[in-house]
Amino acid sequence: MRKLEIILTEEQYRHIQEEIKYSNRVHLSEGVFGGYELRLNVSIPDVFPATLNLHTEKLFELGEVNWKIF
Repeated sequence: MRKLEIILTEEQYRHIQEEIKYSNRVHLSEGVFGGYELRLNVSIPDVFPATLNLHTEKLFELGEVNWKIF
């Protein structure tokens, strides 16, 4: 099995955790099911940096990340 690894800064990690906790509380209080999506945007590897976005009810641009497949 292959692995996708995305390396986050501490700030990016904290932001993701906070938004997921917030979304879960909102969904539970409103009695709805919801989720979130992490989107890795890679245009041209080794030319332009990859970016990571978090989609909940809103879009959060988390910035540049390093990643690899192995």
